[in-house]
Amino acid sequence: MALHSFVILISLIFVSVDAANNWTKPCFYGECEYSLPSHVPASGSLKIWGSVDALSDITPAAGWEILDCSPDELEQEIRLVCSHNSTDSANCDHLYQNDGPVGKIVRLPENASCGQNAFARVARAWDPEDQSLPSDVAARVVRRDGTNPPVKALALDVNFAATNSSKAGTVNFAIVGANIPGAGIDLSSLSAGLSSRDTSDFVRNGLSCTSFLSQSSSFVDKSFNIPVDIDKTFNLLNESISCPSIDASLNINVAAKAHALATLGVSASGTIVPIDIKEFGITANLDATLNGAIDILADVTGTLDSGRITLLQPISIGGIQFPGIFSIGPAFEIDAQAIAKLDVNLDLNVGVVYNISQAQFTFPPTDANAPGNGSFNAGDTPLKLSVGTAINATGTIEAHLIPRLTLGISAFTAKADVFLELDASATLNLELDATAEANATIGDGSTSTDASSASVSTDTNASVSGCFSVNSGLDVNIGAEGNFFNVIKDGVSLTLFNTNFDLFKVCRLLSFSSQILIVDFVYRNASVHELVKLQLSGARWEIEE
Repeated sequence: MALHSFVILISLIFVSVDAANNWTKPCFYGECEYSLPSHVPASGSLKIWGSVDALSDITPAAGWEILDCSPDELEQEIRLVCSHNSTDSANCDHLYQNDGPVGKIVRLPENASCGQNAFARVARAWDPEDQSLPSDVAARVVRRDGTNPPVKALALDVNFAATNSSKAGTVNFAIVGANIPGAGIDLSSLSAGLSSRDTSDFVRNGLSCTSFLSQSSSFVDKSFNIPVDIDKTFNLLNESISCPSIDASLNINVAAKAHALATLGVSASGTIVPIDIKEFGITANLDATLNGAIDILADVTGTLDSGRITLLQPISIGGIQFPGIFSIGPAFEIDAQAIAKLDVNLDLNVGVVYNISQAQFTFPPTDANAPGNGSFNAGDTPLKLSVGTAINATGTIEAHLIPRLTLGISAFTAKADVFLELDASATLNLELDATAEANATIGDGSTSTDASSASVSTDTNASVSGCFSVNSGLDVNIGAEGNFFNVIKDGVSLTLFNTNFDLFKVCRLLSFSSQILIVDFVYRNASVHELVKLQLSGARWEIEE
């Protein structure tokens, strides 16, 4: 059945959005479809189907005119009147046939004129005392015999779990969507008799279709995008202590400069009555540049761990919303963490520079779908290090800049988060034994300085022995937080990409004349695996690539 479902999806998914919303045809035949309107920054369709008596319609196509309804509520009481001007109101009677309206799922009018939601459950029905009609409505609905039709009242909600499935039978649903506009998605030919095997194929093939929406100029409005741009400096840690004989301080700042563009597709199927999601999948694409820097000024002895600190609170990115039934809302945030074990006086500035191209992940991962792919590359990385060498200097500093794309998912009463996390880190290892004092400078600190031409000149009347190195790393993970029916399990996590880059390492005897050892360097990386090595020869640094 996979091929059959794939043909259905390919032939129907990319069509005019308006085709799915046929507001002239009532939902009287056990199935109904709703597509997101063109003015929202997303594309998607929701189809529900079940028995003829489980679904109905209170739009003008079904003969109803709604009198009192808020466009902002999911649960409310409304008044409505049959607009047919004859005593024979067969269309309106559909709502009341076979045990009446209570428990039925009804389609609401277009353009969010009544409620945020496209579909609602009828929780209660009655004849209100207020039978008044606005004059313009009365003129339209007056019957041929000169009488006004009775005004009815309904209490609407989205508590589908309260529906008696033994009475209504099973009501199914299917969703395909993307958080970009202009990709018409139509499920109108999806069979009401679709089997569970078919829905599994539907979800899998739905993801394969939505995964290339952002690359298809035929279907996607390229004038719209969902960027996140950050250019801020945050203080991660600022601690100091002053005593008569001791002044100690540690200050860590993080400069976060990032541009990210995230697009996503979702496909899901299950039942509204009883509420359940049987098949579910999302695919997300992330393109980003991270041009950050970590600046550390330390004159301290001790060990610390800042813990994970949120630098940038989540920024919402355009999502896919079918209120009351299903929604997915992406958000971008940046966390940071510093871990240090120090006995040193130093000033360090190291870049955290990465380029992420077409990082794509599918969740939940299956044997048929690789969990993710993409290109992750280190960019040009500046490094500045000043170390006081009048005494021994030892320590390790590990700093992390952690951008995170979180997809908040909700369906009915269940919620979960699926995330893509990029842990970009820089680690300094320092072990210097100073018999006097030292001073050295590599390059001029300009980002235009190529590592292959960096040099140093010094005086030579003292020495420092030992090693110092700077490494950077990138760890890319996907995972989930929260249980979501039986399709997402809390705590699941997978590593998509993990690598470390050796930016700088020296283990030699250094002979200089001042009180500070200074390193000023730009690491230029032509590929992810290229390593630029600096070695000391006499009073000059030579570069090997």
